[in-house]
Amino acid sequence: MRFRIAVAVALLATACGGSNSPDGSQDSRANDVAPSADSATDATAAPDALAFDSPTTDTVAMDSQVASDVVAVDGPPPDRAPPPPASCTAAMGGGRAATMMPTLITTLADRWHEAWLGSPAIGDLDRDGRNEIVVARHGRLIVWRPDGTIRWMVDVPGGGRIWASPIVADFTGDANLEVVFAARSSIYMYTAAGTAVAGFPVMWRDEVRSLAAGDVDGDGRLEIVAVTTTPLAGTGGLRDILQAFRADGTVQRGFPPNTTGASGCTTACYVTGGYDQNIALGPIDADGAWDVFAGQDNAYLSWHRGSGVAFDANPIFRMRPKVLGIRFLHDYALAQQGWAPDENTALQAHFTNSAPAIADIDANGTNELVILGSVQNAAQTNRLQGVGLWVLNSDGSRPPAWVAPFHAPTYLAGLWDFMGVNIVAATNQVSVADMDASVPGLDMVFAGFDGRIHLVGADRRERWTYPYTTTPDTLTGGVAIADLSGDGSPEVIFNSYSTATGTSALFVLNASGALQHRIALPGHGAMPVPTVADVNGDGTLEIVVSLKDGEDRVRSALVFTVPGSSTNCMPWPTGRANLLRNGYVRFR
Repeated sequence: MRFRIAVAVALLATACGGSNSPDGSQDSRANDVAPSADSATDATAAPDALAFDSPTTDTVAMDSQVASDVVAVDGPPPDRAPPPPASCTAAMGGGRAATMMPTLITTLADRWHEAWLGSPAIGDLDRDGRNEIVVARHGRLIVWRPDGTIRWMVDVPGGGRIWASPIVADFTGDANLEVVFAARSSIYMYTAAGTAVAGFPVMWRDEVRSLAAGDVDGDGRLEIVAVTTTPLAGTGGLRDILQAFRADGTVQRGFPPNTTGASGCTTACYVTGGYDQNIALGPIDADGAWDVFAGQDNAYLSWHRGSGVAFDANPIFRMRPKVLGIRFLHDYALAQQGWAPDENTALQAHFTNSAPAIADIDANGTNELVILGSVQNAAQTNRLQGVGLWVLNSDGSRPPAWVAPFHAPTYLAGLWDFMGVNIVAATNQVSVADMDASVPGLDMVFAGFDGRIHLVGADRRERWTYPYTTTPDTLTGGVAIADLSGDGSPEVIFNSYSTATGTSALFVLNASGALQHRIALPGHGAMPVPTVADVNGDGTLEIVVSLKDGEDRVRSALVFTVPGSSTNCMPWPTGRANLLRNGYVRFR
């Protein structure tokens, strides 16, 4: 496991070697420092949920003068290299060849609460025809109206941080939408009006940093699946990081899968904690049911049917009946063997902060498992070897084009947290979309540890990279993908964050990787993936950025509108693909 500690300690970690534990993991905790924005006492904090029908003293309505430092283009003029052939239906009128400049229209403000990795959610919670903006901050979930006033908020008891993106969906069948989020060991569900749903909160294990929703038992209703950083230990050495709950708060049958015996795992199932949005839900095999796919803090992966049963491993993997026993060594023959003769030179994956996806990458009618991991030698003495992109079949075997993972070996930054300012390591997050109609299959877009955004096709060929930074103090949490010009060719949208102030930006690239816009962001930038949606219902898209810093009564999040945009093509518009946060993409 990679130590998520200060960069100053990182060089010591590479010299000290790896763990001797059976699953290759080492104990670690990410920083959980009190919010850093002056840590002012919040005397007006809501006791649980407060509904606001008009602006309060904790609310700053839209004021473009407040955030004038975010509207200037910071960098070179747009690169007008044309996008590839359109992969989506164009907007009425055909759209434009280039994206127009995003313009700040609303500043969302509250108190000093800062953001972790939660991407904003946009939805009409009470189905009144007007959207709400749901944003997770440290210890507080806030629901804003599009005009910047707060509708309601929830303060987490004890101030526990909300790490992952909030889920917005209909869980109870009452025609309205509920909001689900996790803080430390608790999972909460709230109604559209901001009241707690009966049966919640429910508890898993501290800390729940991965949360998604999907119908895993095929009954037509959504379940909530969580991954913890702290495994549950059972008999025979079996451990669990997965837990699933029904919408009434009861535990889903078959979960936790390993320690209950539902998975069918024996001794060769190596499970340890997941540290950053390590979950995807969707149909992995051809039976049509939804399944659970989780990355974890070692060179192994977990995937289970909705019943909790672990998928069987292909017989090519020796002495490994279940996929949970497959060690993801880069060399396919060594992975089948399960060990490397020379662990100092053999490469393997590490999935500590890996946010996976499920999609039919090659358009053959069967979904694949997609995951981005850090790369290290098998001895864990050389961890600075970039990232590897994996595409896998349901039995752990590899499609012909993916016998070896795609490896981006250069290392600049991203493996470790930074010290002192709650700046976390990079999320190894892959976003999936069809970016080019002339190339078969889906494309995978992700940030490496090299300061670049990469696009890799279904054939494992890299088609472009974009260097968003050359400094080791700047990272990005991942990308959103949506058509911002209406021409049917989607753009790549992401923001950067940094230990330095005044150096981060919101980026827009076209589908060829050409820079369209770079807009300066204040403070330390934004760690969560931005969300693209029609916030105010006028048919034009907005980009919502949840800032890392919480500037007390000044700004917490920013809403930019994109003139000339449309809702015609939004394949991956928010963190984890959708408001269920399940990383599942259907191929057209």
